[in-house]
Parts: sequence; C-alpha cells; structure tokens
Amino acid sequence: MNITKQLIKLGLNGYRSKVYLAVLALGRVTILEIAKETRLKRTTIYDIVSDLVQDGYIAEAKRGKRRLFVAVDPVVLIGRFEQKLLDVKELVPFLSQVYSKKVPRPTVRFYDGVEGCRSIMEEILAMNGKEQLWWSQVGDLVDLLGNRYISQWVKRRVRRGISNRILLTPKSDVPGEYLQSGPLHLRTIHWLPSKIIFDGVLGIIDSKAVYISSRKESFGFVVESEEFIKTLRQIFEIMWHMSSDKRS
Repeated sequence: MNITKQLIKLGLNGYRSKVYLAVLALGRVTILEIAKETRLKRTTIYDIVSDLVQDGYIAEAKRGKRRLFVAVDPVVLIGRFEQKLLDVKELVPFLSQVYSKKVPRPTVRFYDGVEGCRSIMEEILAMNGKEQLWWSQVGDLVDLLGNRYISQWVKRRVRRGISNRILLTPKSDVPGEYLQSGPLHLRTIHWLPSKIIFDGVLGIIDSKAVYISSRKESFGFVVESEEFIKTLRQIFEIMWHMSSDKRS
C-alpha cells in the first residue's frame, strides 16, 4: 500500500503527510527533530504541525520549556472520522435545501422504446406552459407511437387549453387531422422549405426541451436547462419568421 497516497486522500497533502509520518515514527519529538527527519525548514514545519494539531492527528505536550509533539493513536482516528461522517449526514438535508433553491442544475433524462417515449408525451401534458413550440416530422411520431394514441393525446392537449406552434417538414404524408391550423385545434402551422428534412420531433415546453426520434431509433430525452432553452427559443422564432403558412 502507498501510505502517502492514502494520507493525501484524507487531506494530508503536500508536506503534511511527510511531517505526520515522521512524528508517528519518532514518538515524542521537537520541531528541530522533525526538521532533521524530514529535511524541511522549521518555519514550514511550525505551520504544518499547527494544522495537524488542530485536525487531531498529533497532540502537543510540554517537558519543561520544551514543546514536544506526539502522534495520536491511529485507532482513535477511526472514531473521529466516523463522527465526522455522522455530522455530515445530519447536515446534508439542510445543505440540499439551500442547494436546490440557489443553484440551477441542468439535467438530461433519456427514455428508451415506445413506452419510454409515451412517458415523455405524458410528461408534456403535465407541464405548466400553455404554449408548446415544435419542430415536427409528425409522421415519425405517428409511426412510432400509433395514430390512435397521438389522436387522443391531441384531444387531451386541446381540452387542457395548450396551444401549439409547429414548424413542419414535408418529409412524408400524415393524416390530415394533424395538418389543420386554427382555434379548434389550438394549433398554428408553418411549413419549412422542402430542402429541410429531419427525423423525429423536437419541442420546447416551459423550461424543458424534449426530443422523440423516429421508429428507427425509438428513443427520446428531456433536457432541463435555462440557457439551452433560451437559445432554442431564439432559433425557433427566427425559423418561424422565415417559414411560411403555405406548404411548399
């Protein structure tokens, strides 16, 4: 075992491990004796010894006017580290509350297969946003999840008052019910140029982005990131103003 490397893991980095091992081996020692053993400057050793005493690795004793230092029995360290672990476990719930409120944490969640992609669609309906933005090859979505499911999903979306703005690509034919704009369907469609072809669907809902692939790969993911969503929204609006409500 490389003792020095293990001590570094415990926080005894730099010369701290060297000084600690010297005290451990020599017993009761003075600063001068530690300096001879480690070949370090006494000014450096004073600071290191002070840290080791504070951290509980060594203890200070006096013999007359002489300051002596002795290593604490290593077995005692086990109990101290166990107590520190208990203290951390007790503190973590409170730290987590502060962390969750103050630190934005982007996340990516992956889903596999038809059922996984349906889970994404169900999550979309539960989001708070009342407008969804989509880049859509809707034919891929119908092919992957089934026409009956998508048709029912659209009706549930409308009942919840969630509107869609959709950038469609004319990759393939799909049932006409998915190509109708207007207040009845809470849907506004723009068509991308015919040379723009992509697979699957990409949507922006609330502070999340979702992607569902074609049947060929059958997977999806959800991204939560304020910066990423902000960028996607800008790209969507640029493409929306460059697209047409007429199919090319």
